[in-house]
Amino acid sequence: MKISFIIPNYNNSFTISKTIQSIIDSKIKNSEILVIDDASSDNSVKVIKKIKQVKLYEFKTNSGAAKARNKGIELAKGNILIFIDSDAWFEKNAIKELLNSISDADMRYPKTIFENNHIFHPLGEFEEKYPQISVCFAIKKKSLGNLRFDENFETYLEDMDFFMRCSLANLTVKYCKNSIVTHVTKSNIDWSNRYYLEVRNITYGIRKWFNKKKTIKVYNPFTLLSLTKVLFYGIINFAWFNWSGYDRQKKKLIKGHKNRICKFPIKLPFLFVKGVINGLKKFYSH
Repeated sequence: MKISFIIPNYNNSFTISKTIQSIIDSKIKNSEILVIDDASSDNSVKVIKKIKQVKLYEFKTNSGAAKARNKGIELAKGNILIFIDSDAWFEKNAIKELLNSISDADMRYPKTIFENNHIFHPLGEFEEKYPQISVCFAIKKKSLGNLRFDENFETYLEDMDFFMRCSLANLTVKYCKNSIVTHVTKSNIDWSNRYYLEVRNITYGIRKWFNKKKTIKVYNPFTLLSLTKVLFYGIINFAWFNWSGYDRQKKKLIKGHKNRICKFPIKLPFLFVKGVINGLKKFYSH
């Protein structure tokens, strides 16, 4: 059995080496490490090239996480594919726990925590039934078949769309609580572009899944209710997607985090309208 680690990277030069080193330290035999760099503008490529165990593929233009993961699938030679983002890393024995437990499922996913030990995902029984984020997961290549990430999403929500289609394909998925991955804690930054992309991709997803929504058995973020909530969050300037900004268990802001979308929220209504328009354009142009 060969294992392929697939790491999409964009401007994470400050964490990518830690991600890779956590794989190397696990000493997994018969494995390969594939890094797909999505045209980073920082010194990521320079950092990656210093690590001889890595096979690096570079995009010339920024294309999004979905395309980077699909390229990783195309290049992978392993029977088991393990995806991990370049701003996260495996804790001790995390990889072995995933591999030891995947025999009775098509896909396995670990517990993901932030550096402050707050839970990222999954939280509660609902999220333990099926994954919602793609920070890290392992999947059998034969189970994957023709399933790929929808590149129209580019980045953000492409993972939820992917897992929804995995569910429709009846892939068995199990949570591996003994496998732990740590995700970097985000600082207070300007999230306005992220807000725009969330609106755009939710709108695109609403149209994509409109005639299939009755068949979905897992969490579906592509609804008019979700879009309404996004509009509300924009009005109150709350970055709901920044899970590192508050304790999900206690639903309480973490000390030192304002967790707002941007400093000047006056522009958020314009970003919402722009996102809706471009989301519809994206759907009807493909």
